[in-house]
Amino acid sequence: SVCTPPSFVGEQRLFVVEQENGKNRRTVPAIEGTQTSAQFYNYYSASAHTGYEVAHGSIMMLYRNVLDASNKPDLFLIHGAKVGAQGTANVKAALTGIPTGVTIAQADDATSEVDWSTSTVPGTITHSGPNIAGNWNYAANTDGVALAGFPTSEDWTLKVEAQFSGDAHTWTFLFGDGTTLALDMSEPVYLKPVVVPVGGSGILPYPQTDETQTYCSLADEAGGTTPLEYTFSWGDGTADTVVTQDAGKTACATHTFCQACGGAQPRQVVV
Repeated sequence: SVCTPPSFVGEQRLFVVEQENGKNRRTVPAIEGTQTSAQFYNYYSASAHTGYEVAHGSIMMLYRNVLDASNKPDLFLIHGAKVGAQGTANVKAALTGIPTGVTIAQADDATSEVDWSTSTVPGTITHSGPNIAGNWNYAANTDGVALAGFPTSEDWTLKVEAQFSGDAHTWTFLFGDGTTLALDMSEPVYLKPVVVPVGGSGILPYPQTDETQTYCSLADEAGGTTPLEYTFSWGDGTADTVVTQDAGKTACATHTFCQACGGAQPRQVVV
């Protein structure tokens, strides 16, 4: 067995997502895989094919390629799904507070619908500037964007403001375990990393009493598919959580801490 306590020096992998006044606040990890962001978006036939698309709705998710030594995650916004029964919809968005180094890895369908902008008004594309704007019109296919290279050792706050019309009825944030958080479609979403400064201890911040956090792990046995058993030890006196998952697939566990962890830290054991 291999014991792997979390020690992410300067490259943290936990993020806070919330809306106005702390609404819908959650601390979450990125979905993990072994593909680039463009490969994971899997754009063809005018649509994304991640497997997480939702008809009549929009999703947001963070994705991290575990084979990328930079550890920098990517942000996906995907509207609709490739289904014939989906009606016409429009989504206008403005993304502000984008950290330096972020790039557009996949525009769905083209930069005429999503690109850089000097404006903070949703849907206003100018093709240059520090912000990103989207103005997507879609029906039987998806629209969206994949943004690559969000630094995790810097303190930034991304604001995503969106306006929905037509056959667009839900907005959800997708977590690594496949569950979703229903977002208020009338309010912006804020996303920021839980930062450990470069040269710092690399230890996850102590979870507080009644704080809910999700941890994920991905292990691979040289392409094997033998199921692996992941044991998540919480360090707060409660029972471990055991998750069985195929090699090469992400295993996640969510826990509400019954007390502050003190000197103990959550850890994972992969057998």
